Amino acid sequence: MTTERSPSSARRWIGACLAGGGLAAAAAYAATQMLGAAESGLAAAFVTMPAATATIVAAPLVAALVTALLGGGSPRAAAVPGGAAVEAKRAAPPPERGEAALRLLALLQQEGRLVDFLEEDLAPYSDAQIGSAVRAIHGGCRAVLKDRLDLAPILPGAEGATVTVERGFDPAAVRVTGNVRGEPPYQGVLRHPGWRSVAFRLPETTGDRDHTILAPAEVEVP
Repeated sequence: MTTERSPSSARRWIGACLAGGGLAAAAAYAATQMLGAAESGLAAAFVTMPAATATIVAAPLVAALVTALLGGGSPRAAAVPGGAAVEAKRAAPPPERGEAALRLLALLQQEGRLVDFLEEDLAPYSDAQIGSAVRAIHGGCRAVLKDRLDLAPILPGAEGATVTVERGFDPAAVRVTGNVRGEPPYQGVLRHPGWRSVAFRLPETTGDRDHTILAPAEVEVP
C-alpha cells in the first residue's frame, strides 16, 4: 500500500494557511466585539483577557493546519493492473514442505508399497524371498520418481572415475572425504555422483485432505 496526497503538499498547506488566517481574523474581530474592546482593537483585547483572546484567534488556524496534515496523508491502495490481480487471486499457494513430503511418501506407498516394506520385519525371510519382493517395490517406486521428479547428477561421471573439485565448490552439494589437506582444487575418486531435483510435480488435491494419511485402512466385508 502506498500513500498518496491530493492535492499537492504545497497547495494544500498554502490553502490551509489562507483559510486559517481568514478564520483567525474573523475570530479576532468577533473577540473584540464580545470583549468590549472594539474601539481599542485586538491589542486591547489581548491586554484585557489574553488567554481567552489568544485561544479564540489561534483555534481556527490550528484547526485548519491539523486538517491539512491529516487529510493529506490518507492512504490509498496502489493501482494494481487488473490482470495481475486476477492471476494473484487464481494462483494456488505452493504446498508446505511437510505436506509435499507426505504427499510424495503417499505416492510411493500407493505405487510401490514402500511404507509396508520399510515397516516389515525382514529377519524371518531369506535373501531370495526379500529379493523377489524388492523387485516389485523397486518398479513401483521408480515409476513414481520418474513421473514426479526430474533428477540430475551433481557431478558428471561414473562411480570410480577420477574427478576434480574446483575452488569455490558448494559444501552442501559436494562432500569431500579422505585425506583432505590445504585448499581446493582437490582431486579424488568419485564415490557417488549425488542427485539434484531439477523439477518436482505433485498431483493436485481437492478439498481439505488430511495429508498425514499415507494409506487408508482397508476393510473387506464378506
